[in-house]
Parts: sequence; structure tokens; C-alpha cells
Amino acid sequence: MMKLTKKNTIKKHAIWVLLLCAAFLLQTTYGFMPHIGQVKILPLLPLLSCICMFEKEKCACWYGLFAGLLMDVVSASMVGYHALITMILCTFIGWMSTNYLRNTLLTNLVMGSLFIFLSQSLYWLFFVEFKQTAGASGIYFSLYLPTIILNILLVIPFFFLVLAIHKKFKKEEA
Repeated sequence: MMKLTKKNTIKKHAIWVLLLCAAFLLQTTYGFMPHIGQVKILPLLPLLSCICMFEKEKCACWYGLFAGLLMDVVSASMVGYHALITMILCTFIGWMSTNYLRNTLLTNLVMGSLFIFLSQSLYWLFFVEFKQTAGASGIYFSLYLPTIILNILLVIPFFFLVLAIHKKFKKEEA
């Protein structure tokens, strides 16, 4: 199997970074992404999980750190929380996809679901439940769980987008 040239590797990583920045801008621009009640679409999370499935754990770690830092910029919670959590989860996804999983739609759905579920549930646990917020379980089931389900559905179109870009670079390598 031939490796990508240095120029193509840089192009591929630049495309991933631009896609992550675009997803972040869509996610944080008020009124741009549709809401269903208070349930928000968070395109950064499913896109990040799909990108990490196509990368080795070292690159996935850096993408997780980058996306987490982007989320920390606009977060009211502890600075560095998202960076740490997404870096750990993305490293795990990259490691699993490199060593144990075939990169298919089903594995992307499973890993993306796990990623979104853990990142959102841990956020709720640390910043809602541990702060002893009144009605914390109600908040989880009325806000966080529907957000998780909605964002898991976004893994499907992002998988095909990332796959198309990945295949384009594989064609150029031959």
C-alpha cells in the first residue's frame, strides 16, 4: 500500500481542519442551525468522530484536541474540559479503527454514537448533576438525550462526506 505524498497529506489535513472549523461555525452561529425546542444540532461531534475513524490515533488525538479547544472557546464550563474529553475519545476512536475495526458505515455509527453519547453524558454529569441542579434527571431526558439521538443521525451524511474526500486522496496516490 502506497503512502500519500507529503503534499497530499497536508491537503487532506487542511481539508479536515477546514471542515471542523465550518462545522464549529455552523454550530455556534446563533439562529443558523435549526432547533427542535431546546434540542440543538451539534455538527462538530459527528463530523469529528467520522474524521477520527479515517485517521490513526496520533492524528485523531490532535483533531480531538483542536475541536475540543474550539468548543472550549464558547463554553461556559471549565476551560480545557472539552479539549481533554474529545482528545481522549478521539484517540480511542483512532486506535480502535486502526487496530480492530473495519471502516464501514456501521462501525462509524457505533463509534460515533459512543462518542456523542459519552461526550454529552459526561458534560451533563459534571456540569449539571454534580452541581446538584434541581431536576437534573429531567434535564438529561428532555434535553441531552434528544440532542444525542439527533446528532447520532448526522453521522450518516458525514460518513459519506468524509469517505468521498478520503477516496479522492486514495485515487491520487495511485
